Amino acid sequence: MGRRGLFREGEVTVITITPVSRGVVRPVLVTMTTIALIVVGASRYSLVHRFEEWLVLIFVGPLAFVTLTRVWRWRSHKVHVTNDRVIIEGGVLRHQRTSIEMRDVLATRVDQRVSERLTRRGYVYLEMSAGPIAVGFVRHPSALCRLIDAERLVGESYSVPMDTVFTYEDPDPYLLEVRPDEWQRRRHE
Repeated sequence: MGRRGLFREGEVTVITITPVSRGVVRPVLVTMTTIALIVVGASRYSLVHRFEEWLVLIFVGPLAFVTLTRVWRWRSHKVHVTNDRVIIEGGVLRHQRTSIEMRDVLATRVDQRVSERLTRRGYVYLEMSAGPIAVGFVRHPSALCRLIDAERLVGESYSVPMDTVFTYEDPDPYLLEVRPDEWQRRRHE
C-alpha cells in the first residue's frame, strides 16, 4: 500500500491502527498442530518418517497458504486518524479507501459484548448525518473514540474568550406593555 496520495499537505497523523485479527488464529493453530503430528509420527513410525517431506507438502502446504493469505488480508487493513479526516483503507486484490471528514462526524459509538469488554475490544462506529459508518473491530475502542472526538472538537471553536463582557440591555417597555382598556375601546367602536 502506497502512502503517496493518502495524506493532504499540512495534515498531521494522530494515530494509525490495524484492526483486530479476524480468522487468523484457527489456521495458525491447525498448521502448527499438523506440523507437530507429522514430526511426532515421523519419530515413532518408519512409514511416516519415510514420507515426511511429502506429508508436509500435502498437508501443511495448503494450511500454510491459507494462514498466509489471512495474515496478509488482516495486515492490509489500516485506520488512520488525522487532524482533518478518518481514513479507512484495506483490501488485498481490490484496495479500497474511505475518507471521512472530521466536520461530517456527528458522534462516535462503541458496540461491545461482555466478553469484548473484558478483552478490551469492540466495534467503533462514526455517526454521520447519512447514517453510521463502521470503522472496524479494534483494540481499546473507547480510546480511539476519545481521540476522534478530541480531534473533531479541536476544529470546532465555539468557546467564548475569557475576557468577554456580557451586558444587559433593557427592551423598550412600550412594546411589552399590555393595555386592556384600549382593546375594550377598540372593540366597542
